Amino acid sequence: MEIDVPETMAEVEKEVARRQANGETVTEAEVIKRTVLASFQAYLEFAEEGHYDSAKWAGDNIEVIDIMKQPIETIKPQTDSFVTDFKASNDACFLYLQEAATKIAGMR
Repeated sequence: MEIDVPETMAEVEKEVARRQANGETVTEAEVIKRTVLASFQAYLEFAEEGHYDSAKWAGDNIEVIDIMKQPIETIKPQTDSFVTDFKASNDACFLYLQEAATKIAGMR
């Protein structure tokens, strides 16, 4: 499983700088949220051996929707937000997302 997202705060900062240099208005938080959601979706697809469920933001939580467009699970951040989780420890955040995806795949 490989996706093209920043994996560290240093990479997030580089991505923000690159995109701002290209004229985009983007924040660290937006890049981190995109990274978290894309990473969770990739972990979910890996655990389910295909794209069966989809992840989307529901406030500060990640909501998992099945192929019938029904919500099946809500993943809450470990702290007040996934942005805070990522900034505190990107590795712990990725591990948490991977474990949540594996749990959901096991429910199916």
